[in-house]
Amino acid sequence: MFSAIHITSERLHGFLYKTEEMAASFGGGMAIAYVFMHLLPELEKGNQVLGVGVNFITLVGFLIFYGIQRIAWKSKLQGHQTSNLIFYLKLGFACLYNGLLIYAIPEQFDQSWPFLILYLVAMSLHLISADNSLREEHSRQFNSWGRYVLVAAIIAALLIDIFTEPANELISDVLTAILAGSLMFNIFKEELPSPENSSFRWFISGVVFYLVLLAGSWALGG
Repeated sequence: MFSAIHITSERLHGFLYKTEEMAASFGGGMAIAYVFMHLLPELEKGNQVLGVGVNFITLVGFLIFYGIQRIAWKSKLQGHQTSNLIFYLKLGFACLYNGLLIYAIPEQFDQSWPFLILYLVAMSLHLISADNSLREEHSRQFNSWGRYVLVAAIIAALLIDIFTEPANELISDVLTAILAGSLMFNIFKEELPSPENSSFRWFISGVVFYLVLLAGSWALGG
């Protein structure tokens, strides 16, 4: 499913969202709801193994992705064209990010299939928004071959998930913490809309939509 998202994200973005304002606000609302209602409680479980270290790992995950983006921002501020090297770095971390999303899927299976569907819906909208941002900055590279690299990364992560033994609790908590940090950064950068290009109505709609799906998941899985 995530592979199809990367291939068709441009069409899906145009089909689902009539304006950038709607896209950023609705996607941001869903992503913020996911963080507070699901991801942060998952990190609390990690405290049982890592203690406060789980918060440090989450911070490291955030800083790694922030550092890569800072390189691109600085290049633009200095009047330089964003180089291919910047795209390679961002694409590499996007591949890692996609791998972490795939890694988290079995945890949703462990809860119930409604939670799996909720996770897939939330992350699909998130990836559509992330792909659109990458395409806007690196249109030629992303459309010609970048999106296919992301598809390959997803397939590789899926094969690793299928053919390797499940990770122990420590590794699982570390990867979840890194995912949390990277997801939070992506939300703040891409999906939490700026005041001049946002709609509070659509932001609240995204939050409510996620909460409705979550309530349905609890009812069906409970």
